[in-house]
Amino acid sequence: MKSESCFCISINIILILLTNLNTIRMKFHLRSIAMMLLVTSFTFAQHIQTHLTKVERTNNKSQIDNYFDRNLAPFYHGVASGDPLENAVIIWTRVTVNQPTIKVSWKIATDANMSQIANQGEVITNQSKDYTVKIDATGLNPFTTYYYQFEAEGKKSIIGKTRTTPAVDDMVDNVRLAVVSCSNYQNGYFNAYNQIANRDDIDAVVHLGDYIYEYESGGYGYSDDIGRGHLPENEIITLDDYRVRYSFYRLDPMLRNIHQKHPFIAIWDDHEFANDANKFGAENHTTATEGNWEVRKNNAYKAYFEWMPVRANTIEQYRLYRTISYGKLMDLIMLDTRIEGRDTQINSSKNLISAAASNEKFKNYVQDVIAKKDLSKRENIEQILETILPMVLTVSNTTKTKAQGLSQEEFTEVIKSFTDLVMNKESLKSKNNLQQSKLETLLQKGLVYNDMYNSKENKATYNSILGLEQFDWLTNQLSSSTAKWIVIGNQVMLMPWNGVPSNDAWDGYKTERDKLLNYIRVNSIDNVVVLTGDIHSTFAGEVRYNGDCEMCEFVVPSVTSQNLDVAGGIASGIGEFYIKLLNRHIKDVDLDNHGYFVLDVKEDRVQADWYDIEELSKPQVGETRSRGWYVNANNCRMIKARSEAKGINRSSGILSADTKEINNTSSKEDIIVIGVYPNPMQDEGNIHYLINNATKVMIRLYDMTGKMITTLQNKKVEKGVYNLSFKGDSIPKGNYIITIETNTTKISRKIIIQ
Repeated sequence: MKSESCFCISINIILILLTNLNTIRMKFHLRSIAMMLLVTSFTFAQHIQTHLTKVERTNNKSQIDNYFDRNLAPFYHGVASGDPLENAVIIWTRVTVNQPTIKVSWKIATDANMSQIANQGEVITNQSKDYTVKIDATGLNPFTTYYYQFEAEGKKSIIGKTRTTPAVDDMVDNVRLAVVSCSNYQNGYFNAYNQIANRDDIDAVVHLGDYIYEYESGGYGYSDDIGRGHLPENEIITLDDYRVRYSFYRLDPMLRNIHQKHPFIAIWDDHEFANDANKFGAENHTTATEGNWEVRKNNAYKAYFEWMPVRANTIEQYRLYRTISYGKLMDLIMLDTRIEGRDTQINSSKNLISAAASNEKFKNYVQDVIAKKDLSKRENIEQILETILPMVLTVSNTTKTKAQGLSQEEFTEVIKSFTDLVMNKESLKSKNNLQQSKLETLLQKGLVYNDMYNSKENKATYNSILGLEQFDWLTNQLSSSTAKWIVIGNQVMLMPWNGVPSNDAWDGYKTERDKLLNYIRVNSIDNVVVLTGDIHSTFAGEVRYNGDCEMCEFVVPSVTSQNLDVAGGIASGIGEFYIKLLNRHIKDVDLDNHGYFVLDVKEDRVQADWYDIEELSKPQVGETRSRGWYVNANNCRMIKARSEAKGINRSSGILSADTKEINNTSSKEDIIVIGVYPNPMQDEGNIHYLINNATKVMIRLYDMTGKMITTLQNKKVEKGVYNLSFKGDSIPKGNYIITIETNTTKISRKIIIQ
């Protein structure tokens, strides 16, 4: 299991990132340590130990400035919008100020100069909401581009752009959605987000989940070569942990940029909670060391609804599944196949691809062996295959397993056939190759997972992926829709995936999948398309029931999260051929690229165009359209597109990228208290603050009568971000006041010690 949450980091420790950027790694890798400067002091006052830390990067100052943009103050996290309707849209921001409560005004207009106001108002935010602001801006016109802005303490936010949906009864010519999923900060730069932000031909961004990842800094996806550690450093468990992680992500300039430019329609997947999560627990959750799952799940719920521009549900507080109408052209049904009703799955750790990508032994083998092999030599390919293929095939010389798996002789034949296909790349594309047919027969015999899917234990454990209430809601939405197209946004792959263990997907819930597909067939529901994320790779195929196509499925690759790119072209090439050989309904697969696709919806057809990102290891502009697939109306069949679908400009207003134009003056305060956390606290507390100019900082602890208990800090500090931790185990339980003073500013915070 991952690292335990030893102490609660403040809700906004993330702003340490403002001066540390992408490689905050004080305890995991020597390379990162060498790039950091730790200025540390220890003091003791009345038996209270304190620890003041300033963390600075010694290089890449321009990138630091990109995060620490004082011109954005107090709206460091930018703005966002989401869940558009024909007459309303959610607008969002987060304010960071030295007050327990803060009044924030907002306005939404039809022009980028913010002069044609459509609606405006004021709202109060405080610590209970993590100082986030979420407004349901109503009174808007259908299918219209709007601009919005916030203001607090005389300072304005950047201007955001958003767009409403068509009127329910209108048939518009075209709707275009950018589709993304799986954005692991530690795995690389969010270049895909920047590419989408720069597009002016889309109506909204659909995020299919894994918006954040729960792992500790240095955990899943981290690479020394990229050096993007994150905060908090521990695996996130508490409410403060989840808030800090969202805050950390939302300070990323590329993520801030895409949220500013387009509305989001989002659902969560497992990593917003913990790996392989379900209603009752998760693979990456141990009750003995990480507490009650319901508590952790509710922490994740609350932080998600605070930090994401999603509309609060009027039926149930944290219910996420919903339908967004795009008029007579399309209904977009967003499902929760992860938390709402999912029964516990057999431990699968996703599927073979993600398991291989995260397996240290396999990655080491790739780096130490495959990367050094001359793949033009037959013997090297055979050696690699002998290592990789047993991950999915049963191979044994014993009588017991010969009937169930492959004999050694048959396995040798598989190796030979695969090697022939790799050496002769043309045959990989052959549709009627006798060698392929023989290889397919042997692979089917050797698969170890089909029996597991159909076992009594499997059927006994797997009941539902949706839950009865959501399943009934979904079938009602399908039957009652009057739109030409029904597009389902869903976390995990619905198509059967023969030959690869995918219990975490709909393959693990076959009975419910068959029930859904049978409902679609019996009720003659046509023109259904499924959008899927989760597995970090590209797929395009047909979802069949008893041999007939009932819907087509487009699977988006990850923004950054690793796939078989860690294994290089040989492994991904073999994997792609292997999957298509055993799954004729899967028309296309790409296991090693990252990016997004644009879904183009017209009355006569729906087309997805994939755009691969050229670089993850550094900020870079560049993408390539790699493929396109479409389905015609009233004809459930996936067809390869010869050219990309073209869209038109959705707006005429231009948003300035120069943040200096926002406010004439930046913050005059020499200190901003980011947070005092956790509150209530037990063994250890943290005071996080930002210094704009070198100054002396005095921090004291008082009881409620005004008696000073101790001085926690009294020293001059330079410009930067600091964390003062202090031990509270020697302080009697009760209510206290912490004061933070500089030459120009005095701030107080009430804390509770339990």
